[in-house]
Amino acid sequence: MFKNRRNPQKQGESKNEGELYALTDLAEGEKGIIVKAVGGFGLVRRLAEMGLTPGVEVKLLRKGSFGGPVEVEVRGVALALGRGVASRVLIKPVKDEPHD
Repeated sequence: MFKNRRNPQKQGESKNEGELYALTDLAEGEKGIIVKAVGGFGLVRRLAEMGLTPGVEVKLLRKGSFGGPVEVEVRGVALALGRGVASRVLIKPVKDEPHD
């Protein structure tokens, strides 16, 4: 579930949620499952309107150079997010299963 917190570092993250990474930590072509977004009400609502809700698979398509925007694929649609916004989306990485 999305959490409405202003500063997650000060409040500390729960250890029982497993290893969570920021969306920006993925390499190009890697996938993850959105666990939550950390930010104000307006940011969390805007992300939800774009389809970035908990439980949705997201694939990082491209990272802009020099801290530029991040392009992701969500629900079959490509979106560009600012790096600051993308860093507030916490995901659980998905391991690719080998094909036969």
